[in-house]
Amino acid sequence: LSVFTSMEPWNHERIGALALYCSDGRWGEAFDEFCHKHLLIPRYDRWAVPGGPAWLAASDESGAFYQAARQQLDFLVRFHELERVVLITHFGCAYYGHRLDKNPRECLHAQREDVHTAMNTLHRWYPDIRVEAYLAMRHGRLLSFHRLTD
Repeated sequence: LSVFTSMEPWNHERIGALALYCSDGRWGEAFDEFCHKHLLIPRYDRWAVPGGPAWLAASDESGAFYQAARQQLDFLVRFHELERVVLITHFGCAYYGHRLDKNPRECLHAQREDVHTAMNTLHRWYPDIRVEAYLAMRHGRLLSFHRLTD
């Protein structure tokens, strides 16, 4: 017995894009809006994990954390035919606050460095895939997105 039927119809076409961002649900709707309306990528693959792009910025490439990320991406690149990866880090990320024991402003430098490392990692693993990176900021209740260059 079905408990819910979605009004969204199934669409079999793959978009070939993945967004990797933090799993903090307070940002989820804004991430979707940014990807849909600004980046123009509907139905993109979502990889939401604590710290988002930090998963690709491990200092020890042989570590289990890093290897799990590589295995998941290899699968998605191959079977979901990825051509584009969007990395999003956000202001006030609890992952960074906990890891660095710093306030949100003090974490921004490390977040930018991790995104840069993640971009380089993706370019090394998948040279033909387009990689973009963004920092999501919060000013009161307003959320804005800023491009990070490599």
